[in-house]
Amino acid sequence: MDSNHNRARYLLGDLGFPCPRLRGGVESPAVWAPCCGGGPGPCQRGCCSGTSWRGAALGRRGAEGKAPRCGPVGAEGLPGGPGALEPRPRGVLSGTWGGPVFVYGRGIAGGRGPGTCAEVAAVSFAQPWAWLWLGALVPVVILYFLRREEKDWPVSALFLWEGIRPDRPMFLQRLRQRLDLLLLLQVLAVILFAFSLTQPRVPALRPSGATLLVLDGSASTSARGMAEKILAAARKVLDESAGPWAAVLWADPPVLLGGPTSSREEMLLALSRYRPNLSRRPELTQALALFPEAWPRVVVITDNPLPIPNVEMIVVERPENLAITAFCVRSTPDGSRYEAYVRVRNGQKRYCDAQLRVRTGSAELWTSLLLPPEEEEEVILPISGVPAQAFVAELLPSDDFPWDNLRYFAFSSGEIRVAWQGKEDRYLWAALRAAAPVTRGFDNADLLVAVETGLEEEPEVPLLLWAAGSPSCPRGESQPAGPLRAAPSSLLAHVSLERLRIEEVYSVGLPPGATVLLWAGDLPLLALWESPAGRRVAFTANLSTSNLPVLPDFPVLVRNILHWLVPPEPAPVLEVGQAVTLPPGARVLWDQGSASEIWIPDQPGIYTLEGPKGRGFIAVNVPWEASQPPSAAPPQEAQAREAWEEKPLWPWVLLMLGPLLFIEAVLYERRGG
Repeated sequence: MDSNHNRARYLLGDLGFPCPRLRGGVESPAVWAPCCGGGPGPCQRGCCSGTSWRGAALGRRGAEGKAPRCGPVGAEGLPGGPGALEPRPRGVLSGTWGGPVFVYGRGIAGGRGPGTCAEVAAVSFAQPWAWLWLGALVPVVILYFLRREEKDWPVSALFLWEGIRPDRPMFLQRLRQRLDLLLLLQVLAVILFAFSLTQPRVPALRPSGATLLVLDGSASTSARGMAEKILAAARKVLDESAGPWAAVLWADPPVLLGGPTSSREEMLLALSRYRPNLSRRPELTQALALFPEAWPRVVVITDNPLPIPNVEMIVVERPENLAITAFCVRSTPDGSRYEAYVRVRNGQKRYCDAQLRVRTGSAELWTSLLLPPEEEEEVILPISGVPAQAFVAELLPSDDFPWDNLRYFAFSSGEIRVAWQGKEDRYLWAALRAAAPVTRGFDNADLLVAVETGLEEEPEVPLLLWAAGSPSCPRGESQPAGPLRAAPSSLLAHVSLERLRIEEVYSVGLPPGATVLLWAGDLPLLALWESPAGRRVAFTANLSTSNLPVLPDFPVLVRNILHWLVPPEPAPVLEVGQAVTLPPGARVLWDQGSASEIWIPDQPGIYTLEGPKGRGFIAVNVPWEASQPPSAAPPQEAQAREAWEEKPLWPWVLLMLGPLLFIEAVLYERRGG
């Protein structure tokens, strides 16, 4: 009862009504003194208003009979004691009471139990003039009473009532008899209708305000079911934030899906345009560059998280994947057949019985594999048949990401003339022949290969130094090799260093600007640089002191080096989304059309290249990193700022109005209309 007096006292004061003295008590009567000194009349000191009211200023009279003072009062009734409340902003009620209270013009305060604070959520009205519809209550009430006319009832005789004095009921009794449930339902329907027309809104606290949604649209998100998971996570972020919003497709190239907008419906429409593609994922800065100003909150929804500061990462789990992670073909030294190198990864959590098929236009080879869970295996398959330029590797059974179950490879269509100096090495020559169509010759050479020798003059063509030296890169003495370590580079793509063994390397003097890709201890093992005469690559180990020639990674490494020194135009192996400039007179053909000048493939496969040098092929694959397991980087969760959002109440009011009108109609029909 004390809390009820306290509640009534402050609600009246906050609304500007007189501040009466209230009496009451649970065990013994106690007088409650108003904080403004007692007496009737509006609150003069302002302590009862929402601006300067300082919590539960009224307390029970103490043993000395003193009235409490205005200000924060603790649980013992003393200012500043335990349980004292801090000042609250206008429109916020605090005290030691519980239960919901409606304050007209202020909002709704939900009690949180004894000793806690309750906040008022102010209700706003977009169309306050719609309250004028309450005037419809007048004709509703008038029509109701006009319809309630007295009726004549035939009886057998009236003499029984003639001697009885009628007992005239009071006005309230007569009024109560005329009011029934039908009138109350009609009045409530009019009130709800007027309330809905005002379009009431109540503020709701959201985890954040302005939010930029970055949706990963790279190749790995094209797996079956991934798009639905990403959109579900995006809609959840949309529901939990106040806006405005914008959405970006994180792919190559980045695409603005929609926004900035404060409309939730427009944002949902923008999310429906989300379509992942089969290209790689660029740097996040490229996607954020679509907006001139930084967003206070950036949420990235991806299946491969990255440790990016001040960015929230929502990780969507990938489905289990069976993939070909590397595919390359080389010809044998005698040129009688081919050898296909395939690396297969089982991303499932169980053993998998798989079948691998490698085929050309005229030959095909099958093999069965039992793959351990979450491990890779390497396979070398010999392929006999007529010479071919295009090859396809297929892994069965298919899964939710079928694009990496098919991999494609093609040889370059243009010949490369190689000038050779130094020691003959059949392993290196075989690897060069497997990488591209090469011929020997010093006239009009496209590349000079120097093996275990020292050049006296700097050549005017691209140069490959294999345990050799030149004037720009002099060779020193051989030294024991240390542990191998590598730097990220496209020249080391699909090359595994786990089984590579190097015993000795030559010390070399690299020119300024050279980049070391492989280190053998403190000595460079593989380096590259560019000069005015052409590109240069130096490999400082002798093949006779290494197991590199017998590893399947050797032709892959030589092919990467050769394509960097003498880039084919166009490259015979591309990735989806990788733009290529075609030489004059050349064009790419496929079933649905053709392209010339600049071509950007959007689907994997084998494409036909027609040009001045003849007919060739281009192999297009999905990005190789799409087949690798996702990064183990933990999701980054930034602290999102809280924001207020106005939620409409009128849909719920209309939802209540429908059943109410239905009940009123049923009741009316039951009474005979």
